[in-house]
Amino acid sequence: MVDIIEGYETEEQQVDAIKQWWKDNGNTLMIGAVVGLAGLWGWRFYNDSVVEGQEKASQAYSDMLVQFESQGSDADLDNVQAFITENGDSNYAVLASLLLAKEAVVQKDFTLAKTQLVQLQGQNKYAPLNALINLRLARVEVELGQLTDALSTLALITEAGFLAKAEQIKGTVYLQQGDVNNARIAFQSAIDASKGRIDPILQLQFDDIAIAVETEATEPVLGN
Repeated sequence: MVDIIEGYETEEQQVDAIKQWWKDNGNTLMIGAVVGLAGLWGWRFYNDSVVEGQEKASQAYSDMLVQFESQGSDADLDNVQAFITENGDSNYAVLASLLLAKEAVVQKDFTLAKTQLVQLQGQNKYAPLNALINLRLARVEVELGQLTDALSTLALITEAGFLAKAEQIKGTVYLQQGDVNNARIAFQSAIDASKGRIDPILQLQFDDIAIAVETEATEPVLGN
């Protein structure tokens, strides 16, 4: 399923792709999981109840989103948190949790953002979202100065569509730790993973560190 996010350059495009995939295939996955366990009548009852539950959750999510977006820069996170609590078993709760974490970052409440993303790590059952959750968590941990935690989180990301960003963040973390050599290696790995679609900022980071390494190597060693 990871290949559904390939070809999408931004995280928001990847989230939209995942949402569309779930809309198109979510019911089919549930059907496959229970068809061998239910009789014809039981299956019909289950399917009807699942569809009804998803429709209610979908409408509730849409209503919450409209209200949230209408508040603009004064957006209140309480409604989003309430939706997550009331729809904890729904896939829309996962999307709402991502929204809450993102808005918490906008409001510079990085502690709330980390709390939400860590909860998502444990609760999310939809594998293609794991890389996105871990990437955003690592960024928040960098903002909190938790550099070792950020590197551990980034090590969890193996999906090809997210490797370039993960390695780029690693390079930034290594620079903050004063580890220029590993920063250069990480930036190079990010460029390699970009497959020709290199982020201009990443290219600047790599060029700057390459110049710094070259300058350091050519500087004369002064005697005592």
